[in-house]
Amino acid sequence: MTTLVHEVDFLFDSNSAGIRIYTNQEAIQNRLENWISTPRGTFWGRPNYGHTLRKFLHEPPTETLAMSIESELADTLIDDLPEVEIQWLRVKPNEEFDGYYLKIGYKTDDFTGSAELKL
Repeated sequence: MTTLVHEVDFLFDSNSAGIRIYTNQEAIQNRLENWISTPRGTFWGRPNYGHTLRKFLHEPPTETLAMSIESELADTLIDDLPEVEIQWLRVKPNEEFDGYYLKIGYKTDDFTGSAELKL
């Protein structure tokens, strides 16, 4: 397992120094945000890269569905991001924006951390 030393912002967001470059835990957060923003089959050259959550798109957020999403993420995330060892993940429904919060605990060779994302 290798640590992500540098990661370019996946949306090519910039600051006064140019395109944002992330390191360490910020790089992992950026990589996870990129992955969760990429439906499987939409990444050119890597048709098996990305999430498989489209099947849940029009379902209202519930605890039961959150458990299904957790299982789905656990199965696919490991294959696409082998450099990030997933320690735990939790999906929690949120009716405020008709979606879910995703929290992922991870470990790399150099550090342990967690990331929070919106689904």
